[in-house]
Amino acid sequence: MSLVRHAGLVLFSLWAWGGGFAWMFVGASGTLLMLLVGLPYQRVHGWFTAPMFVHVVRYFAAARVRVHYHPQFDPECRSVFLQNHVNLLDGHLASAAIPHAFSGLMNAWQFHIPIYGWLMRLSKGIGVRKTGRERIIAELSAAARERKRIGMSVLTFPEGHRTLDGKVHAFRRGVFLMARNAEMPVVPIAAHGFYDVNHKGTLLMRPLRRVEVLVGPQFPTAGLSDAEVGELATRMQEMVAYAVEHGRWPEALPSAVATERIDRDDADRVASLTSGARSQPR
Repeated sequence: MSLVRHAGLVLFSLWAWGGGFAWMFVGASGTLLMLLVGLPYQRVHGWFTAPMFVHVVRYFAAARVRVHYHPQFDPECRSVFLQNHVNLLDGHLASAAIPHAFSGLMNAWQFHIPIYGWLMRLSKGIGVRKTGRERIIAELSAAARERKRIGMSVLTFPEGHRTLDGKVHAFRRGVFLMARNAEMPVVPIAAHGFYDVNHKGTLLMRPLRRVEVLVGPQFPTAGLSDAEVGELATRMQEMVAYAVEHGRWPEALPSAVATERIDRDDADRVASLTSGARSQPR
């Protein structure tokens, strides 16, 4: 990388991180004010909080984000979403893909991070404490059932950590047990190209990268045995890994997903795609 190019990326990264955190502070403040006047968070999320999050990815990180929905995805079904973990903006990207209010699953200590942690608390985030495994699963299951009751989904990163090589690694079973116990379906989300924007180990932000977000259909979990939960976790990991690498779902999905890229000015072509997948810029 040339010195001039590196200097340009450094300056852009300073803008992206500095401006992004300032924007999030505005988002946290506005969300808090709306909650203080009695507005339910589920509505505030759609009106204000989620769009503010999406702006961080689109306007500060300058990523060219497009979302592709599988034709069998039900936007009204509250679910546990399974997204590959790339960088600190994964939750912001999910705000462009999940079409209703959701809370995030996160380490409990992250609630203490300025701005980000405040927003997570305001958005009814679910903290994972360092307790025994059975107690953790019981607490998460109860929290997921409560989110379902109030009309919210749950966003998870089943790998448990950000990728170091851009590949999708093994999914932990805990979030699947949580989904099974709460009788919520799971939905795979694959962020193709997001590793090129930013990844763990560097603060450099690369602008104008194309990011394709593929949202799969709901997969039921109710009534699964522990062994079947493990099989589902493996299957979901393989699907997301394939989609992250190839930019499309594997043929194993119930029906094919769009493989061609959809530009903002080509939205009218979406309905004619042979796969029938719904795609939209967010």
